[in-house]
Amino acid sequence: MRTRSTPPTAARRVLPGLLRWSALPAVLAVGGRLVAWRRDEGDESTAGIRRVVVVGGRDLRPVNPHLSRVRLDLVLAGARLDLTGVPHVPGGVDLTVRSLVGGLAVTVPAGWRVWWSCRGPGGMDVAEGDGIVHTDDERGADLRIHAGLLLGGIRVDAAPQDDSWGR
Repeated sequence: MRTRSTPPTAARRVLPGLLRWSALPAVLAVGGRLVAWRRDEGDESTAGIRRVVVVGGRDLRPVNPHLSRVRLDLVLAGARLDLTGVPHVPGGVDLTVRSLVGGLAVTVPAGWRVWWSCRGPGGMDVAEGDGIVHTDDERGADLRIHAGLLLGGIRVDAAPQDDSWGR
């Protein structure tokens, strides 16, 4: 005669919680894809770009010489924004970032003037002196970063000026 064995009491209590906790990223990813499907605007060749990224990553390399704004909403996600393909834009580029436990790496051409405003418990790291010039003049900046960060961060680096590898 066989009897059905039951898992120990502690395992019966913990297992449902573990299953719910492991399903959370999948639910967030699917929900994020639906929101992104409705909210994403433009592509690398348009003057305005908006991206919603939830649980994952995204690379953006805009090329429009009239690029005026980029908006990124990051939730448990990371993104890279490479602005080296954009020539000097008259009037500058506005970058708006809202991040919840997310990070953004921005690469700008050397010599760009960068202005930023950061709210929330997050961080900005701008590699000043490596080809990036910090400015207090918001209107005269080549890149204006407006950031709302909750446990997120933004890193701004200058592109290498010479890719010839010493030749």
